[in-house]
Amino acid sequence: MKKTNVGVILGILVLVAVISGAVTSFMLFHQQKNDEALKEKMTEQAAEEKKEKTVMSMEEILDGVDEIYLESYLGSSHIVEMDNTNLKQILAHLKSLDLNLLMKSEEVMEDVEEYNRCLYAIHIKNKNMKIKINEKYVIIDDMQGGTQFFEGNEEQLKNLNEVLKSIYMDQYESSELFMNVKTVYIEAKDEEKQWILNEESIKQLLENIKFIAPVDGKEMTDRPNSYPNYVITIETEDKNYSIQIIDQEILNMDTSDSFVYYQYDNQLWNYLHEKYGVAFREETNDFKYLLKSKKIIVDDMENQFDFEDGTYYNVELPRWLMKANTKEVKEIPDHEALKYSMKFMVEEEVIEVKIYENYITYRGKNYYSEKINEVIKGALSV
Repeated sequence: MKKTNVGVILGILVLVAVISGAVTSFMLFHQQKNDEALKEKMTEQAAEEKKEKTVMSMEEILDGVDEIYLESYLGSSHIVEMDNTNLKQILAHLKSLDLNLLMKSEEVMEDVEEYNRCLYAIHIKNKNMKIKINEKYVIIDDMQGGTQFFEGNEEQLKNLNEVLKSIYMDQYESSELFMNVKTVYIEAKDEEKQWILNEESIKQLLENIKFIAPVDGKEMTDRPNSYPNYVITIETEDKNYSIQIIDQEILNMDTSDSFVYYQYDNQLWNYLHEKYGVAFREETNDFKYLLKSKKIIVDDMENQFDFEDGTYYNVELPRWLMKANTKEVKEIPDHEALKYSMKFMVEEEVIEVKIYENYITYRGKNYYSEKINEVIKGALSV
């Protein structure tokens, strides 16, 4: 009986110990969870406070700025330094912007290409920062490698972009772009004419070259060079420039380190046509007559290029034919397969040009031209 009582008492003690241990473990676990939750909350608060502290206002960013450079993403890679007057004007516009922070670089969860399509960048030298601007957004790259994305007032940003464009082009124009000129010559490529300019003619020409604004090259891909395809080559002691006159509004300038489209003052167009005008000479090339075409219809036997066009290919395809090495022949071999049929609309007349692997038929004549099919295919791929 005594042994039984002792066993019961021991059992009760063991049960109490187990319950006590369980309660203690639960309390410790619960305390640990509370500590972890508190620690996580404090970490989040610290991160939020850090984030708020690292978002700099435009006033803070521009405080103490005394030297800035302006770059155009549409124009030359040339970056121009701002004088004191332009610096004050740009800073005043920047400080007046109403901006709303969208995100920082570490928070980016989407494609930021839309934000990065910028027109101009303002480089702040003494702070090693860059402010990029387009029609809708302001992006600030800081010296720590971070980026802040802001949305702005579209009317304010439009005005700022106009100011930056005007300042950039004025500074760009006054830089030593065409200084120390050695040689200048003008070509009318469609007529194979060339003029080498003397000192006085060079001076007159340069006085007529005035850039208005850089232009996005992506918008120029279907814009052909107008007849007679003027090209101005300017050789200086530092660099050579090739200027192609696209039409009365747009030209492009090609150098060893950039290829840029600009809107320009059309006084240059008028000057070239008055001083270096040419007459259309059809007899200089069998295919030149096609330059007068207003429309082209292309029929590709492989159905890769089937289209009508009256803005680009009706002008540029004749130029490819004019540049091709051709030799008139009596017949086209039977094994030659037809590749393209191109119909040009010229002054109420429809003129068909047939392109084979190595042959051309045009206005009742046959021509041999090695791999002309590949040449035309490349031209149509532009």
